[in-house]
Formats: sequence, C-alpha cells, structure tokens
Amino acid sequence: MFALLGEIPFQMVGSPEELRDSRRYDYAEHRVVQARPQLQWLADDLMRIELEMLLHSSFTDPAANLLALTEAAAAHSALPLVFGNGDFRGYFVISEIRTISRQLSGSGAMFAISVHLRLTESPVDFDPTAPPVLPFIPLALSSLSSRTSNPSVLVPAGVSALASITLPAGSPSTIVLPDDIAPSAIVRSAL
Repeated sequence: MFALLGEIPFQMVGSPEELRDSRRYDYAEHRVVQARPQLQWLADDLMRIELEMLLHSSFTDPAANLLALTEAAAAHSALPLVFGNGDFRGYFVISEIRTISRQLSGSGAMFAISVHLRLTESPVDFDPTAPPVLPFIPLALSSLSSRTSNPSVLVPAGVSALASITLPAGSPSTIVLPDDIAPSAIVRSAL
C-alpha cells in the first residue's frame, strides 16, 4: 500500500506517476513613502498535495476506488493521510478529483483510469462533525389565528403553532407530528 487517506487505500504498481506538495508562506507588502516596501509575515498557508496515479484492475478495483474517493469528497470531511512508511502528513480534504479513462471494456467497465487528486490540508481545529451552514433561509412556521390539532385551542395571530402543542401530561412541547400544523400555516420567512 502506498498511502491511506482515511480508510481509502492507494494501491498502485510501483509509485504514483506524480506526487507534488506545496506550502506557501503569506506576507503583506506595506508601501512606505520614499523607501522600499516593507514585508510583514501573516501566516503559513495550508499544505496542498497533488497525486497523479493509475488505478488498474490487475491490482485494485478502479470503479470502487473512484467511488470511495468521490464519496469522501462529497462528505467534506477532513481525513488523515498516512503514507505506507508510516509518515503521517496531517488531515486533508479532497478539493479536486480529475479522471482520465485509460482502458475500458466494450461494455464501458473500467480496466484502468488515471486519477489526479488534489488534497488541501485541513486546520487542526477543523470540526468535521459541525453542522453545515445552510445556504438558504429555513422555513418558518407562522399562524394567522389558526387552530392546532386540538380544536379548542386558538393560536393568536403572529404566534407559532408550536407554542401551543401540549403533551398528554399537559406540559408544552416542541415535538411536531405530521398532523399538528396545517400546511397552510407553513410559510417561507421573509428574513
């Protein structure tokens, strides 16, 4: 095994076709009147590793390996990268996958594919279990003097129907069941 990214092994004949890693060091350039600019170190940039490798059916399952890589990339999780000699490079996210099909069967099954993989180092304090930031405003519940599942309870205008849901013991709850709120009370927030 050449390397292991999370639980995805990189098995290849010999070595990868290409392995590049780069690290940048960022500096701010400050202009000074009647003098040369001054540099101020800002921070070390993240390490980037690029791998070019051939996955061939004689030693691995190219389709399964490619699927594992795309699923790991779609999960947006930082994975540990450990080389076969035990060298631990840190935690990385998959930032790019490019493939070139080299040999295919008559039915389209992959025999050999070249995979270009770009990995970007993840900060040490990265939390892969943190909830994602939603790219949209979530739905809000609104009520315009509607009734809840309990016909004797009238919800005042502007108050969420969630506020009046009661459990059998009589204590308020925010557990919503399918019939608790009328579909007409569900609106998109204006914020």
